[in-house]
Amino acid sequence: MRVLFNSTNIAEAFYQPTTQVLEIYFHSGHVYRYAGISKDVFNELISAPSAGKYYNNNIRGQFTSLRWF
Repeated sequence: MRVLFNSTNIAEAFYQPTTQVLEIYFHSGHVYRYAGISKDVFNELISAPSAGKYYNNNIRGQFTSLRWF
């Protein structure tokens, strides 16, 4: 499931529910891949008033990640 954001930092996210993998694409060109993201966390991210704040407070540093670019 791909979602585009109206955010100053996050451009889009791609979520794979079967593997619980979340890819976050930033406007800077960086891409991070997170493992173990539940559907609830993804839904909270896409419905948050500020996706950037939600990401910083609830995903960044909380889950195993890999920086692609």
